[in-house]
Amino acid sequence: MKSLVLTAGSGSRLYPITRITPKALLDVKEKPVLAHILENLDSSRYLEEVYVMYPNSFEHQFNQFEKYFKYNKRIELVSDKHKMVDEMPGSIGAIAYVVKSKNIQDDLLVVGGDNLFDFSIDDFINFYNSKDKKTSIAVYDTKYKSRIANKLGCVVIDENKRIVGFEEKPAKPKSTLASTLCYILSQNDLHHLDKKIFKENVGELIAHLVNNSGVYAFEFKGKWFDIGSYEDLANARKDF
Repeated sequence: MKSLVLTAGSGSRLYPITRITPKALLDVKEKPVLAHILENLDSSRYLEEVYVMYPNSFEHQFNQFEKYFKYNKRIELVSDKHKMVDEMPGSIGAIAYVVKSKNIQDDLLVVGGDNLFDFSIDDFINFYNSKDKKTSIAVYDTKYKSRIANKLGCVVIDENKRIVGFEEKPAKPKSTLASTLCYILSQNDLHHLDKKIFKENVGELIAHLVNNSGVYAFEFKGKWFDIGSYEDLANARKDF
Protein backbone atom coordinates (compact mmCIF):
# COMPACT_ATOMS: atom_id res chain seq x y z
CA MET A 1 0.00 0.00 0.00
CA LYS A 2 1.17 3.51 -0.86
CA SER A 3 0.32 6.73 0.96
CA LEU A 4 -0.13 10.34 -0.10
CA VAL A 5 -0.14 13.35 2.22
CA LEU A 6 -1.74 16.46 0.72
CA THR A 7 -0.19 19.73 1.91
CA ALA A 8 -0.80 22.08 -1.02
CA GLY A 9 -3.91 23.83 0.31
CA SER A 10 -3.84 27.62 0.49
CA GLY A 11 -4.73 27.91 4.18
CA SER A 12 -6.47 31.24 3.55
CA ARG A 13 -8.35 31.19 6.87
CA LEU A 14 -4.98 31.20 8.64
CA TYR A 15 -3.61 34.27 6.86
CA PRO A 16 -1.23 35.98 7.43
CA ILE A 17 0.83 33.19 9.05
CA THR A 18 0.22 30.78 6.16
CA ARG A 19 1.61 33.33 3.72
CA ILE A 20 4.95 32.53 5.35
CA THR A 21 4.51 28.98 6.66
CA PRO A 22 2.21 26.34 5.11
CA LYS A 23 -0.36 24.72 7.42
CA ALA A 24 1.41 21.36 7.37
CA LEU A 25 4.58 22.94 8.77
CA LEU A 26 2.94 24.92 11.57
CA ASP A 27 4.18 23.93 15.00
CA VAL A 28 2.06 21.74 17.29
CA LYS A 29 3.67 20.36 20.45
CA GLU A 30 7.19 21.36 19.36
CA LYS A 31 7.11 19.78 15.90
CA PRO A 32 5.39 20.46 12.57
CA VAL A 33 1.94 19.00 11.92
CA LEU A 34 3.45 17.03 9.04
CA ALA A 35 5.96 15.38 11.39
CA HIS A 36 3.14 14.05 13.58
CA ILE A 37 1.41 12.60 10.51
CA LEU A 38 4.55 11.01 9.09
CA GLU A 39 5.47 9.43 12.42
CA ASN A 40 2.11 7.64 12.41
CA LEU A 41 2.56 6.49 8.80
CA ASP A 42 6.16 5.48 9.44
CA SER A 43 5.04 3.09 12.18
CA SER A 44 2.75 1.14 9.82
CA ARG A 45 3.64 -2.42 8.86
CA TYR A 46 1.53 -2.15 5.71
CA LEU A 47 2.69 1.06 4.05
CA GLU A 48 5.62 0.78 1.65
CA GLU A 49 6.29 4.41 0.76
CA VAL A 50 4.83 7.84 1.28
CA TYR A 51 4.45 10.76 -1.12
CA VAL A 52 4.03 14.29 0.19
CA MET A 53 2.60 16.76 -2.31
CA TYR A 54 3.62 20.30 -1.40
CA PRO A 55 3.09 23.78 -2.87
CA ASN A 56 6.05 24.86 -4.97
CA SER A 57 5.90 28.34 -3.43
CA PHE A 58 7.12 26.77 -0.18
CA GLU A 59 9.79 24.55 -1.70
CA HIS A 60 12.55 25.85 0.58
CA GLN A 61 10.58 25.14 3.76
CA PHE A 62 9.77 21.58 2.68
CA ASN A 63 13.38 20.95 1.68
CA GLN A 64 14.42 22.06 5.16
CA PHE A 65 11.83 19.74 6.69
CA GLU A 66 13.21 16.83 4.64
CA LYS A 67 16.71 17.69 5.83
CA TYR A 68 15.89 17.65 9.56
CA PHE A 69 13.19 14.98 9.86
CA LYS A 70 14.17 11.41 8.96
CA TYR A 71 12.02 8.28 8.74
CA ASN A 72 12.49 4.57 8.14
CA LYS A 73 10.16 4.49 5.16
CA ARG A 74 10.87 6.11 1.83
CA ILE A 75 9.35 9.59 1.87
CA GLU A 76 9.24 11.43 -1.46
CA LEU A 77 8.35 15.10 -1.74
CA VAL A 78 6.34 15.93 -4.86
CA SER A 79 5.98 19.55 -5.96
CA ASP A 80 2.74 20.75 -7.50
CA LYS A 81 4.64 22.90 -10.01
CA HIS A 82 4.24 20.38 -12.83
CA LYS A 83 0.46 20.27 -12.65
CA MET A 84 -1.09 21.44 -15.89
CA VAL A 85 -3.73 24.15 -15.87
CA ASP A 86 -6.24 21.92 -17.64
CA GLU A 87 -6.03 19.19 -15.00
CA MET A 88 -8.59 18.85 -12.23
CA PRO A 89 -8.00 21.48 -9.53
CA GLY A 90 -7.88 21.18 -5.74
CA SER A 91 -7.33 18.06 -3.68
CA ILE A 92 -8.85 15.68 -6.21
CA GLY A 93 -6.56 17.05 -8.92
CA ALA A 94 -3.57 16.57 -6.62
CA ILE A 95 -4.44 12.90 -6.05
CA ALA A 96 -5.02 12.29 -9.75
CA TYR A 97 -1.69 13.95 -10.60
CA VAL A 98 0.34 11.82 -8.16
CA VAL A 99 -1.43 8.60 -9.16
CA LYS A 100 -0.64 9.31 -12.80
CA SER A 101 2.89 10.71 -12.47
CA LYS A 102 4.02 7.97 -10.05
CA ASN A 103 2.13 5.21 -11.87
CA ILE A 104 0.40 4.09 -8.69
CA GLN A 105 -1.49 0.85 -9.18
CA ASP A 106 -1.83 -0.08 -5.54
CA ASP A 107 -4.26 0.78 -2.75
CA LEU A 108 -3.67 4.40 -1.73
CA LEU A 109 -3.98 5.91 1.74
CA VAL A 110 -4.67 9.65 1.44
CA VAL A 111 -4.23 11.97 4.42
CA GLY A 112 -4.79 15.71 4.63
CA GLY A 113 -1.67 17.53 5.75
CA ASP A 114 -3.72 19.62 8.17
CA ASN A 115 -5.39 16.65 9.89
CA LEU A 116 -4.13 15.46 13.27
CA PHE A 117 -5.47 12.26 14.83
CA ASP A 118 -4.10 9.88 17.45
CA PHE A 119 -5.43 6.52 16.27
CA SER A 120 -2.99 3.98 14.83
CA ILE A 121 -3.07 4.06 11.05
CA ASP A 122 -2.78 0.27 11.04
CA ASP A 123 -6.11 0.02 12.87
CA PHE A 124 -7.64 1.80 9.90
CA ILE A 125 -5.85 -0.43 7.40
CA ASN A 126 -6.97 -3.55 9.30
CA PHE A 127 -10.56 -2.28 9.07
CA TYR A 128 -10.12 -1.72 5.33
CA ASN A 129 -8.80 -5.26 4.90
CA SER A 130 -11.78 -6.65 6.85
CA LYS A 131 -14.15 -4.98 4.36
CA ASP A 132 -12.71 -6.86 1.38
CA LYS A 133 -10.49 -3.91 0.57
CA LYS A 134 -13.32 -1.62 -0.41
CA THR A 135 -12.62 2.11 -0.35
CA SER A 136 -12.96 3.34 3.23
CA ILE A 137 -12.84 6.68 5.03
CA ALA A 138 -12.08 7.57 8.63
CA VAL A 139 -15.05 9.24 10.35
CA TYR A 140 -15.44 10.93 13.71
CA ASP A 141 -18.55 11.26 15.86
CA THR A 142 -18.83 14.95 16.68
CA LYS A 143 -21.83 14.25 18.99
CA TYR A 144 -23.62 17.36 17.71
CA LYS A 145 -24.94 18.05 14.22
CA SER A 146 -24.22 21.75 14.74
CA ARG A 147 -20.49 20.96 14.60
CA ILE A 148 -20.92 19.61 11.09
CA ALA A 149 -23.44 22.05 9.59
CA ASN A 150 -21.86 24.10 6.78
CA LYS A 151 -18.37 23.04 7.92
CA LEU A 152 -17.67 19.33 7.46
CA GLY A 153 -18.63 16.36 5.33
CA CYS A 154 -21.48 14.34 6.83
CA VAL A 155 -21.70 10.54 6.72
CA VAL A 156 -24.65 8.18 7.28
CA ILE A 157 -23.85 4.48 7.76
CA ASP A 158 -25.74 1.20 8.09
CA GLU A 159 -25.21 -1.58 10.64
CA ASN A 160 -22.29 -2.98 8.60
CA LYS A 161 -20.45 0.38 8.52
CA ARG A 162 -21.27 0.82 4.85
CA ILE A 163 -21.86 4.43 3.91
CA VAL A 164 -25.42 5.01 2.68
CA GLY A 165 -25.29 8.79 2.65
CA PHE A 166 -22.53 11.37 2.09
CA GLU A 167 -22.85 15.16 1.86
CA GLU A 168 -20.24 17.90 1.82
CA LYS A 169 -20.93 20.66 4.38
CA PRO A 170 -24.72 20.26 4.50
CA ALA A 171 -26.81 22.96 6.17
CA LYS A 172 -28.89 20.25 7.85
CA PRO A 173 -26.71 17.19 8.61
CA LYS A 174 -28.44 13.82 8.80
CA SER A 175 -26.00 12.43 11.38
CA THR A 176 -23.25 13.48 13.78
CA LEU A 177 -20.57 11.54 11.88
CA ALA A 178 -17.99 13.78 10.20
CA SER A 179 -15.81 12.72 7.30
CA THR A 180 -12.11 13.37 7.84
CA LEU A 181 -9.55 13.72 5.09
CA CYS A 182 -8.17 10.27 5.76
CA TYR A 183 -9.16 7.83 3.03
CA ILE A 184 -8.01 4.47 1.72
CA LEU A 185 -8.78 4.39 -1.98
CA SER A 186 -8.97 0.86 -3.36
CA GLN A 187 -6.77 0.24 -6.37
CA ASN A 188 -9.98 -0.90 -8.08
CA ASP A 189 -11.41 2.60 -7.70
CA LEU A 190 -8.45 4.69 -8.85
CA HIS A 191 -9.70 4.65 -12.45
CA HIS A 192 -12.58 6.91 -11.35
CA LEU A 193 -10.01 9.72 -11.03
CA ASP A 194 -9.86 9.83 -14.82
CA LYS A 195 -13.44 11.01 -15.05
CA LYS A 196 -13.88 14.71 -15.76
CA ILE A 197 -16.93 15.08 -13.52
CA PHE A 198 -15.25 16.45 -10.39
CA LYS A 199 -14.78 20.14 -9.72
CA GLU A 200 -12.34 20.39 -6.80
CA ASN A 201 -12.87 18.55 -3.51
CA VAL A 202 -11.93 14.91 -3.01
CA GLY A 203 -15.24 14.53 -1.17
CA GLU A 204 -16.84 14.59 -4.62
CA LEU A 205 -14.99 11.38 -5.43
CA ILE A 206 -16.18 9.74 -2.20
CA ALA A 207 -19.80 10.73 -2.93
CA HIS A 208 -19.41 9.27 -6.43
CA LEU A 209 -17.99 6.00 -5.08
CA VAL A 210 -20.75 5.72 -2.46
CA ASN A 211 -23.25 5.64 -5.30
CA ASN A 212 -21.24 3.46 -7.68
CA SER A 213 -18.97 0.96 -5.95
CA GLY A 214 -19.51 1.20 -2.19
CA VAL A 215 -17.55 2.86 0.62
CA TYR A 216 -17.11 1.91 4.30
CA ALA A 217 -16.67 4.10 7.37
CA PHE A 218 -13.97 3.50 9.99
CA GLU A 219 -15.26 5.24 13.11
CA PHE A 220 -12.35 6.14 15.34
CA LYS A 221 -12.18 7.43 18.90
CA GLY A 222 -9.68 9.74 20.53
CA LYS A 223 -8.47 13.08 19.25
CA TRP A 224 -8.92 14.71 15.86
CA PHE A 225 -8.09 18.22 14.75
CA ASP A 226 -8.79 19.65 11.31
CA ILE A 227 -6.54 22.69 11.40
CA GLY A 228 -8.33 25.20 9.24
CA SER A 229 -8.59 28.26 11.49
CA TYR A 230 -6.79 30.04 14.33
CA GLU A 231 -9.21 28.45 16.79
CA ASP A 232 -8.49 24.96 15.43
CA LEU A 233 -4.74 25.58 15.62
CA ALA A 234 -4.98 26.84 19.21
CA ASN A 235 -7.04 23.80 20.23
CA ALA A 236 -4.53 21.42 18.64
CA ARG A 237 -1.64 23.14 20.37
CA LYS A 238 -3.45 22.83 23.67
CA ASP A 239 -5.01 19.36 23.53
CA PHE A 240 -3.24 17.14 20.97
